[in-house]
Amino acid sequence: MKHRLFALFFIIPLLLSACQASPREPDEAPEEIRAVWISCFDWESAAGKTETAYRALTDATFSLLRTSGFNTAFVHLRAFSDAFYPSKLFPASAYIAGERGGALAFDPFALMLESAKTYGIAVHGWINPFRISNDPDPSALCDGEPAKDILAAGDPDGRIAVLDNGIYYNPAAPENHALILAGVKEILTNYDVAGIHIDDYFYPSDDPAIDRAQYAAYTAAGGDLPLRDWRMQAVNTFVAALYDTVKAQDPALTVSISPAGSLENNRGSICADVETWLSTPGYADWILPQLYFGFAHDTLPFDALLDQWAALPRADGVRLLCGLGAYKLGKADPYAGEGKTEWIDDPGLLARQLEAARANDAYSGFALFSFGDLLRDGAQAGVSEMLALL
Repeated sequence: MKHRLFALFFIIPLLLSACQASPREPDEAPEEIRAVWISCFDWESAAGKTETAYRALTDATFSLLRTSGFNTAFVHLRAFSDAFYPSKLFPASAYIAGERGGALAFDPFALMLESAKTYGIAVHGWINPFRISNDPDPSALCDGEPAKDILAAGDPDGRIAVLDNGIYYNPAAPENHALILAGVKEILTNYDVAGIHIDDYFYPSDDPAIDRAQYAAYTAAGGDLPLRDWRMQAVNTFVAALYDTVKAQDPALTVSISPAGSLENNRGSICADVETWLSTPGYADWILPQLYFGFAHDTLPFDALLDQWAALPRADGVRLLCGLGAYKLGKADPYAGEGKTEWIDDPGLLARQLEAARANDAYSGFALFSFGDLLRDGAQAGVSEMLALL
């Protein structure tokens, strides 16, 4: 459902107008968080480019965000057990190096951070902790990759799940938690980010084979939680450890999570205990549900979801933000029933959603998915109406 952004984002007229912005320092804690996700599909590849040429691209990106009214960016740093920066733990992403495990001639994320600082955009490092590959064929993994090494050794601890929809780290394996948190420490040690962000990739399915060894050990020791409750507890253990890892580096850093917009989906196979993360200190500072649905959606209308999340108990200091789906602008939503053409018929839909979120006191801001849609053909009218409100 996400799309690849090519050189379109740096078209000359937008670049010239964006570069007129005057630099400023990032806000420590903006009253309204105005965020955008820069996904792996939005990153411009560094393969074959010079450092000077790449810096021009990152300057254009953050200059555009500044003139558009944003103050925050969630930047993909690890989408598939890979890295968008030089890492000692994970191979370079194919999206940044041209091929999985390819060489980087320079540090593209360091350049991005310099550009973000120039234009006053706070950058949060975004990782997908448990996703390894959308390709279920392990031979597609590159040499030196943690998952490939684990599988080559026979995976005696059941750390890797090879499913029909891809390859994943088992969320119940403590060794996987340690690897992922080591990657977080690497990011925080080497880069001046504003925080760490994760989204809704926790358990990939209901398949009992994912964590069979760990659950069998748990029940053999007398544990009596049903599988789904036990899985939710395992995810909570990881999220709390992530929070502690980030805060140990710097208590001022932000931990943010973007779960699925449907509360039932979170409680289902994903095993995301969003109610606990919102209501209990020590899990997250910001929660950003992905409310990527129209007002006329048959089963998940935007306004009802907005109110459902707002009604959940929230601990002091935990901020609730609204995730907005710009990627749907100008497209049919086949799962919306009678509302399937709403994103085509109503170019003001995204602007109305922002106004609704702002009118609800529970929300401290919004995040837009994703950067590529700011310049995508078919989204321009809807994006322009929303940006006029910033």
